[in-house]
Order: sequence, then structure tokens, then C-alpha cells
Amino acid sequence: MPEPEYGHEQELGPKIADALQTKAHAARGLQASGLAQVARKRVRRRRQTLIAGSAAVVVALSIGGVWGAIGGPSPVSTSADSSSAGGAGDADSREAAPSLPGPACPEQHPILTAGSHEAVQPGVGLDVELPVYGLQACRYRLLAGDTMLLGAATFNATTAQQVVDAIKVLPERNPTLPVFKCAPDTARPSEAIVLRFDTRLGIREIWVGYDGCSSAGFFTGSRTFGLYAAPLKLFMTGTVRPTGGTYLDHLKGW
Repeated sequence: MPEPEYGHEQELGPKIADALQTKAHAARGLQASGLAQVARKRVRRRRQTLIAGSAAVVVALSIGGVWGAIGGPSPVSTSADSSSAGGAGDADSREAAPSLPGPACPEQHPILTAGSHEAVQPGVGLDVELPVYGLQACRYRLLAGDTMLLGAATFNATTAQQVVDAIKVLPERNPTLPVFKCAPDTARPSEAIVLRFDTRLGIREIWVGYDGCSSAGFFTGSRTFGLYAAPLKLFMTGTVRPTGGTYLDHLKGW
């Protein structure tokens, strides 16, 4: 029998060991490479997650900003509104804006002590060319020792302007009304009406005389307009409407 070639086996042993070691190194390399890939994938996923989260925050902030601009106060838009309100149209707004509503008919009005329904104080009477934005009609009893507010009514801007427009076209006197001659003690009217108009300058008044025997008409302190039915019908309603008067008894249509 031939003898085994121990020398050849001895040569194969180291080769096999080297091959196994090379494979083991390769396997470890592949394993390390796989781990590296997994690590890199995890890093990428984390980076993508962070980017997505940042984008969501940006979107949320953007939506929040838009909502704030639409549904909430914005300093920029408020400034713009303020500047536009105070711009070129501001003078027109001030010109057209009505004054704040005046107080109700005062219980103690100057007409109660004026001595005459013609005695409208300077600066109180209405300039009939001035726009008006509301009206309070106040009816007073003027008898000595028995002065008081008898009735009151409030009218809107439309009616107020209609009253003024109906008055300002009247002549100074109504020639159809009689001229009375009476003693001073009977000349004083028993009642009169004060028309208090809201204007951009504040409350301005017209005093209305229809009783007594001295004079009748609409008095502003600077102008006198005759007593006619057209304006009276607009505000003589409810408690403001008299039961009669020296001049009213001779005036038709009121």
C-alpha cells in the first residue's frame, strides 16, 4: 500500500485554515457592512423624521399666522385701518358725523325763565343750513308758578332734517294769522315747544311759539320763520301735541 502523503496534508491544513479565516473575516466584514447600512438607514430615518417634524411646525406656524391675520387682531392691519381712518376722508367723516345724542328734554329749560319764546340765547339757535342728525321735541308749560315739562318725543335723522327743510323755506310771518293787540300780562303764552337738534356742533335749538298774543312762529335767535302747519305736523305727536293755542286755533291743517 502506498504511504499517505503527510507532507501534502500538512500543506493543505494551513490553506484550509487560511481560507476559513478569510471567510470568517469576510463574514465579519459583511456583518459590519450590514450593521453600517442599518445604522445609516436609522440615521436617515431619524433625519427624515426631524425634517418632517420641522416642516409640520413651519406649516402650523404659517397656518397660525394666517388665522391670526384672519380671525384675530393684527397690529399691522390695525395701523393701516387707523391711518386710513385718519387720512383724506377724515375731514369728511368729521363733517358728516353726528354729535353724541344729547340728554333727554331737561325738566328745567331756559325757555321757562326766558320771558318769551323768541328769546333764544346766542349760540343756542340752529343755523337752518346745518345738517341735523336727530331731534328731541320738548313741550313746556310757561305759566308763572306752574312751569314744567308737559311732553317729549324723539325723532330720527330723516324726520329731523324734514322738519328743518320745512321750516327754512317759510317766510318771516304767516299773513293768514291774525295780529292781536293785548295787554302785557296776557301776552305771555301758556306753553311753547323747544326743538332740540343733534348737529356736529352739538345741540342746537328752535323755539316754537303758537300761544299767547305777542308773536307766533319758529325762532332761532337770529332768524324768525312764520307759523305754518307743514312743519308742525311732523313733530306735534303724542304728548308733544297741544290741545290748542291762540294762533293754532286760527291755523288749519296742523
